[in-house]
Formats: sequence, C-alpha cells, structure tokens
Amino acid sequence: MFAAQKTVSRIASFAAASVLLGGVLAAAPVGAGAPPADGTGSDSSGKDLIPKVKPASANDLEFRPGSLSVVTDAESGQRFWVFSYTIANKTGKTQRFSPRFELLMGDGVILSAGKDVPVDAARRVQRAAASAQAVDQFQIMGDILDGEANAREGFVIWPAKGDAKDITLFVTGMSSSFDRRTDPATGKDVIVRRSWSRHYTAPGVSDPRLSQEASFDPLKDAWLMR
Repeated sequence: MFAAQKTVSRIASFAAASVLLGGVLAAAPVGAGAPPADGTGSDSSGKDLIPKVKPASANDLEFRPGSLSVVTDAESGQRFWVFSYTIANKTGKTQRFSPRFELLMGDGVILSAGKDVPVDAARRVQRAAASAQAVDQFQIMGDILDGEANAREGFVIWPAKGDAKDITLFVTGMSSSFDRRTDPATGKDVIVRRSWSRHYTAPGVSDPRLSQEASFDPLKDAWLMR
C-alpha cells in the first residue's frame, strides 16, 4: 500500500476540464504520491507513478487505484462520483477480469457503479475526470493478457447520493478466490469473493458547481471476503 500519509495529489485532467464542469476544487488524498516501503509503488523507470495495490495472491491482477472525485455535469446539473483506475496482469498467464464496484455511503446507502447514470452524462463526466483511453466497467470486462503493455485503464461512475462524510469503496474482480458461507439471515449458502476496500471522506463544498477529490487513509485499505 502507500507509506506516506499526508502527500497532496490531483487529477491533472480536471484542470483541462474546468470549462465543462464549471471549476475544480481538488482535495488532498492522504498518502498519495509516494511509493510504499513494501515495493508496491512506482516502477524504478519512473514511467509508472500510479500507486499499486499489493495482490492478495500470486494469481491476482495488479490494481492501481486513481482518484475518487465528485463532479458536476454542467449540462444537467447532476452530481456524480467518478473513480479511475488501471488494471494490469503480471501473473504470467491470461486472466479474466469481471469487476464489480460499489460505494457504501455513511448513511448505509449502497451505490452500484453505472446504475441510474444517464449515458450522455456519463460521457461528459468521463471526458472531464478520466483519460481518453479509459473504458467503463462493462467494456473492460474480459481477458487481460499478461504484461505491462496490455494494462488497461478504466473508470466507473455513480450518482452522488447518500452521506459522503464516510465512504467505503469495494472492488471485486482482481482475484478469483471465493468461498461458500452461510447467510445468517436466511440460512442459505452464499458465495463470497475476495474484494479490496478503501475508506474515503469528502467534506462538503459550498458551491455545487465545483468538483472535489475525496481523501483516504491508506492504513485502512484491506482485502476481505464479501
């Protein structure tokens, strides 16, 4: 994970997109920008400066989280959460990637990526908050070939709902590990999969036209079965 806890990072693309969104107000995610001591940070070549999530096993895909930001679609006035990332395969063999992204808001609201997001608004928000090469969670599904040259960029969007003062991001799909457990509420067997989680906070902004990047504590990043 990350070693530093108080380093400022920004999404460079936000600056170029300020006309579309009506302005940018970037917050400082804690711990971004410095490679961790466990060797999961940037490559020595300097070409890859995106922090990496340490795989839970040797067969896991390599996940490089970007930022989680709330942005305003200037045309509709709607607010959306946007998360960008890179997925790479360093396992030595082709791996399948079928991701699922969910946000658990502080008031218990669970947001599923892509749900209730108008197509036109998603395109405008992507241009503002993600790279031109990034694809959505459906387009990125499929086989990821081995090697850095085959790494792919992705983004996901949720409507901005619920209490943003405490947000947990759950990402499933980097690992094929799963287990069967009994649901205590129903008594039935359910499948749980290895997921990665990160906790965020996003203090409110007075001007809804402005966009804001959520901050996080890397010490709370975790793998879990869910």
